[in-house]
Amino acid sequence: MSARNPHVLIAGGGVGGPALALFLKRAGISCAIYEAHPYTEGVGGGLNLALNGMNVLAELGLAETLTRRATVARESIFVDDRGKPLGRLPYGNPKRYGQPAVSMSRALLFGLLAEELRRQEIPIHYEKRVSGVVENGDNVTITFSDGDSAQGDVLIGADGVRSAVRSYLLPEGPHPDYTGIIGIGGFTPLSALPLIPQRDIEALTYTFGPRGFFGYGGADTGTMMWWSNLWRKREFSHAELTNLDQRAIQDELLRRYRGYHEPIASLIRNTSSMLRMNIYDILSLPTWHSGRVALMGDAAHAVSPNAGQGASMAFEDAMCLAMLLRDCGGDYMRAFAGFEQLRKDRVEKIVAEGRRRGSDKEEVSAFQSRLRNTMMKFFLGRASEKSDDWLFSYRLNWNERTL
Repeated sequence: MSARNPHVLIAGGGVGGPALALFLKRAGISCAIYEAHPYTEGVGGGLNLALNGMNVLAELGLAETLTRRATVARESIFVDDRGKPLGRLPYGNPKRYGQPAVSMSRALLFGLLAEELRRQEIPIHYEKRVSGVVENGDNVTITFSDGDSAQGDVLIGADGVRSAVRSYLLPEGPHPDYTGIIGIGGFTPLSALPLIPQRDIEALTYTFGPRGFFGYGGADTGTMMWWSNLWRKREFSHAELTNLDQRAIQDELLRRYRGYHEPIASLIRNTSSMLRMNIYDILSLPTWHSGRVALMGDAAHAVSPNAGQGASMAFEDAMCLAMLLRDCGGDYMRAFAGFEQLRKDRVEKIVAEGRRRGSDKEEVSAFQSRLRNTMMKFFLGRASEKSDDWLFSYRLNWNERTL
């Protein structure tokens, strides 16, 4: 890789890939993004960008815009199935950590990043599914399922949990693990719901009952997002995930959560389109890089949504990797090794935490539910802001040298 005129190929146009491209542009490094899917507005479920992720977005100058279009999440509220409080905790401290946590649709975040890529004239090519990778002495070439190809100095796989680049780098695995959890969620207009206090809109509410977990909170302006976790031994096939009988899923959820507190039934009943997904994670990979190829984001360390850190980890990866490529003087292998060394322990701890949190959300007996909630109330009453300090206090300084 030439220190003077490197060109970086980025596979994956979700969250991490565009953020990496924006940081590389700032560093004066040429790049292009190749996304397997077509550009489609309105795709995906909801997410929360934690305070540490918002700090990275602020470095890109996009945090204020996102906050205006979405909902600040100021608290985490824990209740039982009848709505009885188990605990109420501040969701970090914006004054302490620099930014608030913000909840939104994934489509809103994708759209914001796509706007910025267009504004900065960074190329992103859609419907370019990676089918092959060839490393030569001086470059790397990726081929696509449509017959096209692209050549660059290095390739970064930011192509998610089912990464084609990871399959090239580690053909014998490990593969993503199905966690035994199915995620179902959607969005509901606030106008279709009973009156919800503003304080509860600006929060994430977690409901734990005998028939499973249900969460909700504010999202894009004027909407609420909700999500549920259902335990299932067998993961759904691609056809089962894409050919959904929305009414049947709605009826199933209304039966499952009958008797749970409002606005849960209203959220389910007034959602026109629901998303269903298998939840996967990858606890650890033997390496994130080889030769001219490296992985980042979910391709390197897929984390379940239960951690609440997937997008934030991708943003942290993007900024860290861009800084290393900026500072490596053309020695990309040194940059890749430094990236794995700096990031691996942190992200694997978060992946493990996501799996642990998922274990609290299964369907249990009424007695087990009461026991779990009693213990939860006890520990929440003794929790402090500093318990999440290791998560939220992580900061990168663009103006510091990394190597």
